Amino acid sequence: MKHKLLFLIPSLTGGGAERTLINLLQKLDYSKFEVDLVVVLKDGIYLENVPNEVKCIFLFHNKMLVRILAWMQKKIGFNYLLKKTTQNKIRGQYDLGISFLDGNFTDLLFFMKGLKKRFTWVHSSYQTNRNFARFYENTKYVQKLKEERYGRLDGIYFVSNDAKEEFIEVFGEYPKMEVIYNFIDTKSVLKKAELETYPKSNLFEFVALGSLLTVKGFDRLIRASKIVKEKGFNFKVSILGSGAEKNNLESLVKEINLKENIDFLGFISNPYPLLKNADVFIMSSVSEALPTVLCEAMILGKATLVTNCSGCREIVANGHFGLMAEQSDQSLAENMIKYVSDPNLVIHYELQSLKRSELFDDKLVLAAYNEILSQ
Repeated sequence: MKHKLLFLIPSLTGGGAERTLINLLQKLDYSKFEVDLVVVLKDGIYLENVPNEVKCIFLFHNKMLVRILAWMQKKIGFNYLLKKTTQNKIRGQYDLGISFLDGNFTDLLFFMKGLKKRFTWVHSSYQTNRNFARFYENTKYVQKLKEERYGRLDGIYFVSNDAKEEFIEVFGEYPKMEVIYNFIDTKSVLKKAELETYPKSNLFEFVALGSLLTVKGFDRLIRASKIVKEKGFNFKVSILGSGAEKNNLESLVKEINLKENIDFLGFISNPYPLLKNADVFIMSSVSEALPTVLCEAMILGKATLVTNCSGCREIVANGHFGLMAEQSDQSLAENMIKYVSDPNLVIHYELQSLKRSELFDDKLVLAAYNEILSQ
């Protein structure tokens, strides 16, 4: 008998959790597992990457409706339509149900009557990410989640130790709590990096990759770049990604006269050739849980520069495997200058990245996932 699994995710947009789930689904042994994937909103670039062996169940097709329902569930506890839709569309029996991106919709697991066990996967930092922390300042709301969500789960899994520690600070400890790093699919990253080639820039190139959101700190990266330019260094920063802050960031670049130094390249489905071609990968985030793209940069042997935040400092081990700046424009600029002015430092951290990438060994991580999913 195959082990029957249900994965739940809000959508399949271009985030790290979504990419990790697709990587995992593409590597599961379907002679052992039967998998249904429940997607709350039928939306996202990864829809076409779901393996044929996986049955997709879409709860809603209207983005605005899903936003309204999520707001009503969080603010006033109204979940009637979510509950009825979930129960109408999901009637099967499953050995395990997994909310792969913990949050509001994790509660949908409790609307499904055919689950023997319920797990959630925490991909975010619940103290330092303001998008979450502002809700968790409400002690009554936190207590409700302790009793009605986390206290009822059979397992809570975290993508980093930092994410686990922040969770415990907010919600306390539970019997089954474990850390497992994301499944990156090293072979795929290396292969995709070779699919295209780009001419090497004459300028020293930093590359940044992520959704254009406030939590990613791209405004800090831009201001830091201004400091580096004023010191007389020649360089460029390529920013890959799309998001709500795009217009604000482009306006900032124009305002401080950095158009010759900073390029916005938008969302690119295969960013790995560009990532490989750059001199240094830079991440200016305010908060991360486990930054998938930082792991991918290390797999490609890129020297890295990150800000001191959850997730990032864990991967670079407080500066041992990559330079780490403090959460200030000046500190980020000073560390950018270290790389631009010292080619040997770049080489040193390229080697350190390759050493650290052993942490994401495909076989070891996939074996850990298989053990969890077989429970």
